[in-house]
Amino acid sequence: MFRRIGEATGLSRGGGGGGGSGSTGASPGAPLELIRYNQTTSKFELGEEALAVLRKVRGPVGVIAVCGRARQGKSFILNQLLGRSTGFQVAPSVRPCTKGLWMWSTPIPQTAPDGSRHHLVLLDTEGIDAYDQTGQYSTQIFSLAVLLSSLFVYNQMGGIDEAALDRLSLVTEVTKHIRVRAGSAAGESSAQELAAFTPAFLWLLRDFYLSLEDDGRKVTPKEYLETALAPLPGSDRGTRAKNQIRESITALFPERECFPLVRPVSDEKALQNLDSVPSSQLRPEFRKGLEQLTALMFAKAQPKRLGSDVVSGGVLAALATAYVDAINGGAVPTIATAWQGVAEAECRRAADAAEEAYVGAFREGSVEPDEAALHAEHRHACEAASAAYEAAAIGEPSVRAAGDKRWRAAVEARFRQVRDKQLASAALACEQLINRATQQLTQAARMPDASLDSLQGLLKKFDREYAAAPSAKSREAWQRHSDFMRDTYGPLVQDLAARQAARVTSQVDAAKARAADLTTALAKAEAAAQQAQKAAVAAERRAEAAEGRAAEAGRRAEEERSAARAATAPVGTL
Repeated sequence: MFRRIGEATGLSRGGGGGGGSGSTGASPGAPLELIRYNQTTSKFELGEEALAVLRKVRGPVGVIAVCGRARQGKSFILNQLLGRSTGFQVAPSVRPCTKGLWMWSTPIPQTAPDGSRHHLVLLDTEGIDAYDQTGQYSTQIFSLAVLLSSLFVYNQMGGIDEAALDRLSLVTEVTKHIRVRAGSAAGESSAQELAAFTPAFLWLLRDFYLSLEDDGRKVTPKEYLETALAPLPGSDRGTRAKNQIRESITALFPERECFPLVRPVSDEKALQNLDSVPSSQLRPEFRKGLEQLTALMFAKAQPKRLGSDVVSGGVLAALATAYVDAINGGAVPTIATAWQGVAEAECRRAADAAEEAYVGAFREGSVEPDEAALHAEHRHACEAASAAYEAAAIGEPSVRAAGDKRWRAAVEARFRQVRDKQLASAALACEQLINRATQQLTQAARMPDASLDSLQGLLKKFDREYAAAPSAKSREAWQRHSDFMRDTYGPLVQDLAARQAARVTSQVDAAKARAADLTTALAKAEAAAQQAQKAAVAAERRAEAAEGRAAEAGRRAEEERSAARAATAPVGTL
């Protein structure tokens, strides 16, 4: 991680990109080194602290990059956007204050007229044409600023003349150091082709003293710029070179503006320490122009786009990394290749975010363990995951489709695991309830005094427990209940009924046997009674006969006695 120059390095304010504190109401933060050049390794390096700040900005970002010659007040303009007198370093020496690309550590929140929100990232670039630079280095710094910004501000002193245009000849070099697509040689991408990816362009004219008139007619700054960029007549080599610069500027920056700003103060000493000059001591026309300039810059600095995609802070960090890696590898930065790699990485991150959203939305602990309920919850969680993915995914349809397929495959696998686990757990819980009920019913059915009423009482108790169990909310659980009723409870009832029927049959047979014995005994008794009756009748008859005979015998005896008495009686008695 880089240290901010002036912080733990012993450098003074004039020797580096570190900043001081701002006034009340100013944007908080400090400058961070985003890209620097390592003289020892001859490689560009990225500041991890600055990248970390960008990665935390989830939404769209606009980027203002201010570029121009060294020591002409680029940092001062950025500080005005921050509402600070100090921030990005401003110093009076000829030594450049800013090396590489520096970024303000606190992106500025912005609200567009339509209510949409984004953050604004400010980039301060090392001055081009500094005494210690090579032409290639200046072009690389210029190219990085163009590639990363949504508003590119070119800061210069004075009006637009041939010398100013010659200094901006770096634009023609940009087309040689940037490619739109892989496979094309360096320089094959035309300025018109690059224009689809370049930022809005603002040519800021500092200490402007000219009168904006053309043949006595007032002209706007925009008309002044277009006139300066109009092709010169002639076909000689010098004219063609001058026109090539003009053509490159107009082609590379189709959206362009010009803004003249008068000299802030007349005193040279005050001018060298402009950041310490109170606002009240600045020229009124400068203060008014500065207010208009900052308003224009805020309006022009819209969220950066690549194609139809809006760039977020994380994407901007990834693009910076891709471009620096390409330069360090000796290659020409290729926009399509860098964008492809960044888009793939962002879609992978978006897929991870979709998985996290799915997990957060899937109410695993509260959803009923039912196939239909689980699938409904899965669909609900997939909607949340899809929204999270679409909010973060970028790139071509094929790249987005690959990321979409990735997260969907991941959540489907996760859903299967969750579903199978919950259904298996619910099935086990239901099975335990059924096994306990089976044991209770079987024991009850085997009791000597078992009855259908006792089994039905146990079944009602089991049904209440089963219906109240969280694991028994699914169709599958009640299908298992139906199987239990058919395969367990039904046979138990049938067996009990059969045993009860057999017992009744046995009792009936015993009763029948006892009845038969009683019938036989009764028949015998009836026969004996009949015999006794017959004997009684015979005895009665015999008695009657004996009685008759006895009476006859008595009568005869009486007759005999009478005869005897008569025989023995005297005659006279007769």
